[in-house]
Amino acid sequence: MSIKRIVILVITLVLAGFSAVHLSAYSAKLTPSTSLARETLGGVSLQDNINDSQLLKLYGSPLSEEDNEHFDYRHWKDGLVTASVHSGPKQGSIKRIMITAADMDHSADPLHTVMGIGLGDSKQSVLDLYGEKYYKSNEQTADIIGYIDHKRGVTLEFWCSPDGTVAEIRLDDAEMR
Repeated sequence: MSIKRIVILVITLVLAGFSAVHLSAYSAKLTPSTSLARETLGGVSLQDNINDSQLLKLYGSPLSEEDNEHFDYRHWKDGLVTASVHSGPKQGSIKRIMITAADMDHSADPLHTVMGIGLGDSKQSVLDLYGEKYYKSNEQTADIIGYIDHKRGVTLEFWCSPDGTVAEIRLDDAEMR
């Protein structure tokens, strides 16, 4: 094999590796928009305030809390997790809502998206209800299917386990990225 062919092969492999690693971060930006204007998780919406009487009526007091530099994470009953702004004029505004497994029996998890997807549902159910305008990613052994509303700066991600069922759902404001 000539030197020219080896150089071309090496450059091609390097570019392919670079693309796989770096372009995956842009896949959400390249994905066509899906309207998520009405999306809630467990009846909670982004931008709701953590002290909202309706939220407290639905979920009571948080079971536990974690604070970091920018967001306060609260764990509520039934596997609901919220992240809200730590301080400033938007203090208490919810920027992330997650549904995680409260226990291993997903049939007991009452939380779901507006379209009715909950933990334990199939990846195919997500695609059937939310459509084909999604990006794909992988993290922590999860196959992630994500929908993005470019106009509102909102993403909805379904983290699927290796068996093809939904293991976690995240609704994020763009400020969470």
